[in-house]
Amino acid sequence: MKIAIAGAGTTGAYAHRLLRNQGFHVDLFDKEPKTACGLNPCAWGTSRDFIELTRAAGLEPENYILQRSTHVVMDEVRLKGDLLTFDKPALIKDLLGGTEIKHHPLELSAYDRVIDATGISRAFLPPTKRDILLPCVQFRVRPEDRLENKIKLGGVGYAWCFPLGRHGYHVGCGTLAADPNLALKEVGWLSKNPGWEVICACKGNVRLSGPHDSQPFVVDGTGEGVWGVGEAIGCVAPLAGDGVVPGMKSVRILLEHWDDPAAYTKAILKEFEWMKREREVIDKLLAQNRLGLKDAWVLKKNSRRMGMQVGLRKAFLLLKNLQ
Repeated sequence: MKIAIAGAGTTGAYAHRLLRNQGFHVDLFDKEPKTACGLNPCAWGTSRDFIELTRAAGLEPENYILQRSTHVVMDEVRLKGDLLTFDKPALIKDLLGGTEIKHHPLELSAYDRVIDATGISRAFLPPTKRDILLPCVQFRVRPEDRLENKIKLGGVGYAWCFPLGRHGYHVGCGTLAADPNLALKEVGWLSKNPGWEVICACKGNVRLSGPHDSQPFVVDGTGEGVWGVGEAIGCVAPLAGDGVVPGMKSVRILLEHWDDPAAYTKAILKEFEWMKREREVIDKLLAQNRLGLKDAWVLKKNSRRMGMQVGLRKAFLLLKNLQ
C-alpha cells in the first residue's frame, strides 16, 4: 500500500512514526517552513497525556519536557495545575527519524491512501460551514527575570506566558475580537519590558471549530480515500486551544479504525464529545449571549484535562472575563 501524509507537524509526524513502526512505508509532504523553528505557531504547552502518547511512539517523553508547572496564574489568580511545556521541534525531529520531507505538490492519484494532517488548511478535505479560526501572534523571549506561567483572558481569547526552560518563554495572544498584536500590547507584558531579548516571532491561526463542525473526516480522492487527523478535523480544544494531545489521540483512533470510515468518524466524535460543549460556549461568547452555570460547568470539568483545579464559581468568573 502506498501511503502519503500531508503535513509534518506534531500530528503528521506522530502518524508517520506509528505507521512506520507497523511496517508501512510512508511518504511525507509539507510546505517549506516560514518560521524560525520551522513549525506553525504553537506555545509548546500540553497536558499530562502527552507522556503516555509519546511512549507509545517508542520515545522517552522526559527527553522533550522543558518545564513542569504545578500552577498557573490566570487573571491574577493562582490555580493549581499539572501542566508542562515540551521541545516541539526536537520531538518532531525524533518522530520523523531523518525521513525526507517532500516539498513538491502531492499527487493524490499516486497513492492508495492520503492522510491529511495539514491543520487549518484542510488541504485535501472540503471546507466546513461553521469554521472558527483564532488569529494568534507569539514571541519567544528571554527576559531579565524569571516569569510565572500565566494567562490573561479577554476578547474571546487569551494572552499567555509559558516557560520553556533553557529556550526562554513563549509570550503570545489569540483573540477573535481584535488584532492580537494590539491585544497583547494592551496586556503590557512585552511593551512594558523593552529590555527583554526577542529571539523570534510568528503569527498564524488556530482552529477552534471542534470535530463536530469539521466534518467530513474522510473523502474520496484516492483508492482508499483521504483521511483527516488532528487540527484538520477540529481536534483542538475550543476553549484552551490545546491540539497536541488531541491530535496524537486522533492518529491512534485512525489506526484502530483503519478500514472503516464510518467507525472512524463515530469514534472521533465520541472521544471528543467534550469539545462540542466547549464549542457551544464559544458560540455564546461570539453571539454575546448570557453565560450560565452550565457553561461554567463545562470549563470546570474540561479544565481538569489540562490538570487544572478550577471551582465552579471561579470558572464562571473566568468565563465572564473572556467576553
